[in-house]
Amino acid sequence: MNRRNIVILLDRLQEVVEVAPKIPLSGRSLVDEDEVLDLIAKIRNALPEEMRRAEALAAERDRILEDGQRRAERIIAQAEEQATRLLRESEIIRLAQAEAERIVEEARRQAYEMESGAKTYAKKLLEILQESLAENLSVVENGLQHLEQME
Repeated sequence: MNRRNIVILLDRLQEVVEVAPKIPLSGRSLVDEDEVLDLIAKIRNALPEEMRRAEALAAERDRILEDGQRRAERIIAQAEEQATRLLRESEIIRLAQAEAERIVEEARRQAYEMESGAKTYAKKLLEILQESLAENLSVVENGLQHLEQME
């Protein structure tokens, strides 16, 4: 169930309360208890889906960071292997060293860029998740406040 469905359920709950017969001179209403409890149960069932989505996004963020770290380590290891090979094979050690250093530096730069990109992506996912959860929490709090005001 998505956020829109939660809003629909809360709208329906509000409607049940608003159209309920009023008790004269009391400011209270008679609502269908079964219908209200059913709507509350549906809302509760919808909220765990948002939590599962949050957990999935956090796991995706962790996977992206781990993948970026592994790729960075692999690139650095390959660059260092290539640098070592160049040093052994080259007749001109100075040129081989310069090339090896350039490769290692390039690998480090690429690793930094990948890690930076992964962190930016993970942060964006978490910000989207935070916004979604805040909206859902606000909807639930508004629904609860509305119910409390009607008591």
